[in-house]
Amino acid sequence: MLNPLWLKTFVTLVDTGHFTQTASKLFMTQPGVSQHLTKLEQACGHQLLVRSRSGIELTEAGERLYRYALEQAKAEAALLDSLDEDNPFNGTCRLACSGALAQLLYPELLALQSAHPGLKVHVEAAPNARIINEVQQGDKDLGIITAAPPRGLFREQDIGTQALCLITPASNFSISEAAIPTTLDSPLPPIDELKALGLISHPDAAHYLSLFFAHSQHESYQSAFAEDFPVSSYINQLGQILLPVSLGLGFTVLPLSVVEQFSNKAKLKVFVGTERVFEPLYLIHKRQRQLPARFDTIRALIQSVLNQAAYSGKQHLSDQAD
Repeated sequence: MLNPLWLKTFVTLVDTGHFTQTASKLFMTQPGVSQHLTKLEQACGHQLLVRSRSGIELTEAGERLYRYALEQAKAEAALLDSLDEDNPFNGTCRLACSGALAQLLYPELLALQSAHPGLKVHVEAAPNARIINEVQQGDKDLGIITAAPPRGLFREQDIGTQALCLITPASNFSISEAAIPTTLDSPLPPIDELKALGLISHPDAAHYLSLFFAHSQHESYQSAFAEDFPVSSYINQLGQILLPVSLGLGFTVLPLSVVEQFSNKAKLKVFVGTERVFEPLYLIHKRQRQLPARFDTIRALIQSVLNQAAYSGKQHLSDQAD
C-alpha cells in the first residue's frame, strides 16, 4: 500500500508545479518534499516526474499515479460523508425470522422498499437456534425468536405474540368460505383420531405441536409428543403446508396468521382450544452493535404489522365466539 503522506505530497507538487510552494503549503522543508517523492518513486518502481526549467513534467507513470491519487482522495471524502449520514431510509437490513413471520412481514417490507428504493431488505426464514447464531456472528442484523435469548449476548425487545392453532381437514363439517372455521367451544379432536390421521410435518412442527399441546387442558394432549404421531407428509415450504391438510391427508399446528392467508379455508377445520396459546416474540440484535437509523424504521414497521395481526386475530376470535 502506497503511503498516503507521500501521495498527498505528490498531488500537491503536481498541482502547484513547484517544490518550494509545495513545501510551504504542506508546512514542510523542500528537502522533505524531495524525500517523499523519492520514496514514492521507489515504492512504485518508476520515475514519476521530470524537472525542467519551466517546472515539472509528469511521466506516463506519473500521470496514472496522479489520477489514482485523485480518485482515492475522492473516495475517502465520499466515505467520510457517508459515515456522517444516518438516513432512516437508506442502507441494507438483514432479518431472520420464522417462516410464518416471513410470510406475514415480507410483503410489508417490500412495500417499504418500493417507497424508499435506497432501503434494501433481506429476509431469511430460519429456526430459533440458527437465528440466534447468525445474529451473534454478525451474519444477520436483526432476528425474531420465540424464546428469551441468552442473557448478555443480545439486546432484546418484546414485540408481541402470535396465536397458534390446530388444523385438521374440514371433513363433513359445513363451513362458510368467508371466514376461518374456529371451534371455540367444541372439544379438541381425540388424540387417537389425530394419530390415525397423521401429522403433516414441517420444520417447526415439533415446536408448535409441543407448545400447543402443553397448554391444553386435556391430559391426553399434555402427555403427547410430536414423535407419537406418524408423519403423513413433510413439506418445508410454508405456503404449501396446509395443502395436504385441505386434501384430508393429515393435521398440523401453525400460527393462526398462516391459516388466515390460505386460499382454501373451506377445506380446513381450525381449533384454538379453550386455553388460547400465544407464542412470545422477541426482536434481537447484537448487544455491542449500535444500529443506525434505518433499523428504527424496520423495527417500527415490524411492530406495526404484528400489532395489526394481533388485533385482527383477537377480533376474529371474538367475532367467532359471538
